[in-house]
Amino acid sequence: MDISRRNFLKAGAVASALGLGGAALAGCSSPSSASESKAKAKDSAEYDPMAWLGEAPDLTPEQCDETVETEVLVVGSALAGSMAAYGAVKNGAKVNVIERNGAPHIGGMTISFLNSETQLSQGLPKYDKVQVANQMFNLTQYRSDMKLNAVWCNRSGEILDNLVKDFCEPYGQYYQPLSLEGIFPDPTQEINSYISTGVAFSEKTDILTDFTHNIHKFLEDEGVITDYNTRGEVIVKDDSGKVTGVIASKGDKKVYYKASKGVVMCTGSFGANEAMVNRFFSPELAKFALENNSYNAYMGDDPVDEVMDDGLGHKMLCWAGGQMEDRSGYASWQTTAWRSFPYLLVDSKGERFMNECTSLLTSVHLIADLPGDDNYVWQIIPTNDFAMPSSFGYNKEQAAQVFDIEKTEHYEADSIEELAKKINVPADALVATVKRYNEMCEKGEDTDYMKAKRYLDPIDDGPYQAWKMTYLFYCTLGGVRCNENLQVLDENRDPIPGLYAAGNTVGYRFGSSYETLLHGGSNGLAATHGYLAGESAAKA
Repeated sequence: MDISRRNFLKAGAVASALGLGGAALAGCSSPSSASESKAKAKDSAEYDPMAWLGEAPDLTPEQCDETVETEVLVVGSALAGSMAAYGAVKNGAKVNVIERNGAPHIGGMTISFLNSETQLSQGLPKYDKVQVANQMFNLTQYRSDMKLNAVWCNRSGEILDNLVKDFCEPYGQYYQPLSLEGIFPDPTQEINSYISTGVAFSEKTDILTDFTHNIHKFLEDEGVITDYNTRGEVIVKDDSGKVTGVIASKGDKKVYYKASKGVVMCTGSFGANEAMVNRFFSPELAKFALENNSYNAYMGDDPVDEVMDDGLGHKMLCWAGGQMEDRSGYASWQTTAWRSFPYLLVDSKGERFMNECTSLLTSVHLIADLPGDDNYVWQIIPTNDFAMPSSFGYNKEQAAQVFDIEKTEHYEADSIEELAKKINVPADALVATVKRYNEMCEKGEDTDYMKAKRYLDPIDDGPYQAWKMTYLFYCTLGGVRCNENLQVLDENRDPIPGLYAAGNTVGYRFGSSYETLLHGGSNGLAATHGYLAGESAAKA
């Protein structure tokens, strides 16, 4: 369902006429539940599901101190914005980019592409596009827009090959297609089973900072002008409804960026906007997200002058007629301990609570739903030579280096009782948990949480270790409805002329959380959708 103030008011009028009151509007708000009451949800008679939106600033081009004329304006300079600028300039457009901070920022380890010659030439498999698109759809609980899946399947490989030819090779940008072949020998036994679509763009770090800075050098050489410390405020439309540009704040000036072909919005997450998070997430997950938001921390070392994930871009899109999806997906991960290694996990009560093979990217809702307000659990590990498989293909020596493992808070003890005392969980509960877990490991069958046999390693050799596994919220994945050309759609699902979006401002790409098929999936969609948005705008 798409949410707009107009739709909400129309629904309210019908409900009032039928004498149904606020209960009839449940489709426009969070489902009522005991947990909402616990989270201090407002009485339905007072609740306005559009309160997060507010009013667009009363700004006009005539009030601006300066006008900058271009053909395609890109708002936001990270991955989606960079690729939108690339797609537009490659198709002959004059391109300007505005960025509210003093540098581009990007997170993530890899970018996902499908069936490129770059990947195939290194021996990676050629995947069936229909199968991949359908798997993406299934993993998003049928909530993703199949056309958005399809354009990624059909175009991403070509885009990578062009990127390598135009940018990576001439500018010395590191790139390496990654193989996950053999990591999941029997995908039917796995909760998550990635395919080999990821491409790394850094040798030294899991942040794509170098890529982002380098691609902006390339774009500058191609004639793209980027104005930093420039914040978009409102999208401008003419009397016909066509988008003509954006009014932005640049220091103490207002600048009208007049874009004759189109505006591409690539403004990222809304995870720091309390009203939006409360509106588009369950109460438990909203609370966790607001208390454990790590968006800025995972965006590299460049200084952040302004909040990057306040949802301003989403609001600008909706003020211009875009329609938000009713529920947002999310991305989060474990940031400490032996993440991606599915050792026994216990909560603050000393009890097991999940299948530990659940992806580090998608399991935060299980943590958010635990009693108490902790954002961590404990990973219990024996001392033995069992080679625990990793969902990312690391061995433990590699993981220790990549994750800087010794910085994680951890404890060691000769008995489970002593270990329980050190991590402040009930000793009797932890002893019982370990006993039960060991029994299932010895039988080779996890009848409690159905973890695959190849991961079942009994906690039977001391000394025993407990590693504090911390979960943090990274970003939101919800946005406005777009078509396959990344044109933003209005409430009638008609394109808003001149308005495009890419990255985490685009809705209907995910289900309730990140999906675990594509290695670097969110970045992959951002890159391909960004390029296509720029291409579409340039050809308008």
